[in-house]
Amino acid sequence: MIRRFQIPTIICALAASAPLASAALPAFADAWKKSSISPAAESFEIRGTTGRNNPIRRRLVAPFHGDEIFVRFNLRYDAKSIDTPANGNGEFFIMWLDEEEGTDTDTHNGGIPNWGVHVSNQRNSFMVRYASQAESHANIPLEGDRDYTLIARLWKTKPGKESPFNNLALWIDPLPGDEYKPHASRTSGKSISSVQWLGFGTGGKTERSDRIFVSDIRVDHNWRAILGLPPKARTPEPAYESESVPVVKKTVDFARHVAPILKAHCFESHSGDKPKGKFRLDVMDEAMNRVKPFDAGASRLIQLVSALDSKERMPPAKKAPALNKQQIATLKAWINEGFEWDAQLFPTPIPTSDHWAFQPIKRPSVPKVENTAWVSTPVDAFIARRHETLGLTPSPPADADALQRRMSLDLTGLPPESPADGKASRTFSDTWIDELLYSKHYGERWARHWLDLARWAESNGHQHNRDRPHAWRYRDYVIRAFNDDKPYDQFLREQMAGDELPYSAENYEALGFLAAARYSGNELDKAIQRNDILIDIVNTTSRTFLGLTVECAQCHTHKSDPISIRDYYRLQAFFATGQPGNIVLQKEDDRARSLIEERWRIFDGARARLTESRRKKGYPEPVLVIPKSVPGGMTASERKLYNSLEAEIAKLPQTWSYYSPTNTAEKRVVAPHEMRWPLSRNLDRLAERKTRIRVRGDVYSLGPEVTPGWPAVFGSTPELGTRPRTELAKWLTSPTNPLTARVWVNRIWQWHFGRGLVETSGDFGVHGASPSHPELLDWLASELISSDWSARHIHRLILDSSVYRQSSAFSQANHDIDPDNNSLWRRQPRRLEAEAIRDSVLIVAGILDKTAGGPSVPRAKADQSNRRSVYLQQKRDNLPHQQMLFDSANALTSCSRRRVSTVALQPLYLLNSDFMQRTSKAFADRVAQQAEEPDEQARIALELALHRPVSKEESKRAATLIEAQGLESFCLSVFNLNEFLYTP
Repeated sequence: MIRRFQIPTIICALAASAPLASAALPAFADAWKKSSISPAAESFEIRGTTGRNNPIRRRLVAPFHGDEIFVRFNLRYDAKSIDTPANGNGEFFIMWLDEEEGTDTDTHNGGIPNWGVHVSNQRNSFMVRYASQAESHANIPLEGDRDYTLIARLWKTKPGKESPFNNLALWIDPLPGDEYKPHASRTSGKSISSVQWLGFGTGGKTERSDRIFVSDIRVDHNWRAILGLPPKARTPEPAYESESVPVVKKTVDFARHVAPILKAHCFESHSGDKPKGKFRLDVMDEAMNRVKPFDAGASRLIQLVSALDSKERMPPAKKAPALNKQQIATLKAWINEGFEWDAQLFPTPIPTSDHWAFQPIKRPSVPKVENTAWVSTPVDAFIARRHETLGLTPSPPADADALQRRMSLDLTGLPPESPADGKASRTFSDTWIDELLYSKHYGERWARHWLDLARWAESNGHQHNRDRPHAWRYRDYVIRAFNDDKPYDQFLREQMAGDELPYSAENYEALGFLAAARYSGNELDKAIQRNDILIDIVNTTSRTFLGLTVECAQCHTHKSDPISIRDYYRLQAFFATGQPGNIVLQKEDDRARSLIEERWRIFDGARARLTESRRKKGYPEPVLVIPKSVPGGMTASERKLYNSLEAEIAKLPQTWSYYSPTNTAEKRVVAPHEMRWPLSRNLDRLAERKTRIRVRGDVYSLGPEVTPGWPAVFGSTPELGTRPRTELAKWLTSPTNPLTARVWVNRIWQWHFGRGLVETSGDFGVHGASPSHPELLDWLASELISSDWSARHIHRLILDSSVYRQSSAFSQANHDIDPDNNSLWRRQPRRLEAEAIRDSVLIVAGILDKTAGGPSVPRAKADQSNRRSVYLQQKRDNLPHQQMLFDSANALTSCSRRRVSTVALQPLYLLNSDFMQRTSKAFADRVAQQAEEPDEQARIALELALHRPVSKEESKRAATLIEAQGLESFCLSVFNLNEFLYTP
């Protein structure tokens, strides 16, 4: 049955008929059915009146204040009555939603959502709008005598009864998958906040002869319901960032089908210890690099055996016939089914090495030498034997003032605070060494060395480089560890597995070593993002503790060291179930947990709404909403609570740490951190992650699964249990481990002498340098282990030695024999590091702020701060000026040894920077308070800065400069002396 509407009096009568159903969403689907209009049985013919007209309107039982409503109707326009754009303004027909009924001639314009057809002199198409002259068109022309289905969605960006329906979208003849692909959409800051009336309207150009047919009028609460589709089945939540490994039916057996082909056609050239082409096909780790599991077409092996060119084809045409089609098909199927390998048939050889660094540490006997008077500690005996072998004479000992300055700078990074007393003869007491070793400044100095190795910084790195405001706790942990002479094995264990140990705040601070990895906040691909972090951790761990560069084993077995690609990913497996984050340190964390959960509830809700809002507007997937924009999508009450929660959470004690809930007995609370696109915070599902070899280092070329284990060259890995990183730490510090102790004592030696016994302190591999004194290295390593891994014990052995206390006096005879001083016949002067230069300037100027620990000085305030350099914020890509100029570590990768450059910008900084101008004035003020005469001022300034007696001649010449240029200029020149910038 068709009802026709044209005369306003009839419309008024119909408008008073039964209202639509309740505004509750479940009732929307039946709204029109419960009215006097039944879409299943009726359609409506509407004609124009040559004026504005509302031929049909209906009232809901109650106003709808919800956040989203869908409306649908079918439309057919009589072809004979359609005007074209060439005829001027013509057809205008809309459906509208409003808070009010309106009148017979009110088309509900001005902030009222409406959609339909508008034919004008510009276009003939479907459109949506809130007001005239502000339409969005679908660019789908209206055709006569054709049925269209129009669906409109009206929704609120911000939820709430008072929020406006500020978004309107329109589809014409949509398909089920078009939910987020509207043909036209419109946004308005001014709109209704509730819906109580629905209806149709025509315009002034719609003639009486126009015939418009509408039917199948429906209202509902979601996309599938408005299309009449059943509810979408809930998709089970996938495994945490699960690897996409195809599930295939196995048709090929390696031993029966594949092995015979390889043996008959490949092994003659590509097996054994000396294969042609330098790769083997009888070892899985090497054969794997010639295939791409699950993708035979992209596998080099298949390309070679099926090549049409006889020169490229394998096996070579001169040696054997080509593989037949069936054999090639078998190899393809084998690869496409996952490259299954029979390790019993073709086991991976266990590597061996005669390289010195992989041999067990054996404590050598202390050699007997002729120059017994020179031997102060066993260290000297090893050095003296080399001297005597080469015919070298060690340099005489340094004087007491120089030695005191040297030790103070080496151990604390600061010169002695008191000036030299000018006595001709002084004795150097061991008490002085203890004062330095037990000074809080010792930890500050040696922690900086370690932070270089740990590539520690207080920002994420990469493009966004967001700050890590709680990362300073790891720096303070390292400082305390050195000041407490924490045994190195314990120090290592806490940094490797603090979350697997009995709970303490310090253990989680220690995990800042792993968490110091760079973390790209701009990486949307979670597999790449996570793998980059794991690569950083494996590479840094290996270089720092083992002195091995394993980076190239990401893609293939190491070309020189006995480290395979399997070894690399077994190391990675130790860390695969954890990730960096802000860990709340307080023991009773129920309140912290509730604060953070409520914060995320509000944040996630607002972000989901913003994401859905953009999706509704047709944004392409993935729809991205950055965290900073989320508060703008919250309601006023949500934002108020959210801000208060943020303030409370900020007060919680936190540390930037590494956490794996799968391996710890006590779960910790993870606080939010600023990151644009972070890894999932659903850490409990990390246990589902499996580590697979990445063939050729490709994140998406997944090879066999591997379990945690150390490199096979060091022996088999036992069953590790539930605390794998704890077991890794035990292995690293086992007395049978050939590398850890050697690497650590070599680093201590390097930081005292400027060069390690192994010069390549970060590379003990085959391509690294050989030790200059191998027996001394092993003796020190065994001493470290037998002294319960005490760094102080090694320090004393070195500091008490004659080789350390030598002067830098030059000997031409010695130089002719050993020009590079590899045998340590003299002390090699070396320039102070960036931090020691700055700290020395501050303490000599008398303005050093000795406040220890706590949050770092922000980068913007660094130039005006007087705190030690170790407490200045370390922001990647924006380190403090003096660090960038004077060759500091870049905090991107582990730095085993800083380089030393000499460039023009360095003296320019030391002469002209605001920092140097400011500190020179402070130095001058300090000197002026002690003396008024220029020669006395010169003496005091030089003795304070250089820590040695100053002759009258030096004072007299310096006084000339003071008289000519002023005391402040003289103090600046003192800071620029090589004697000040170098250790004696």
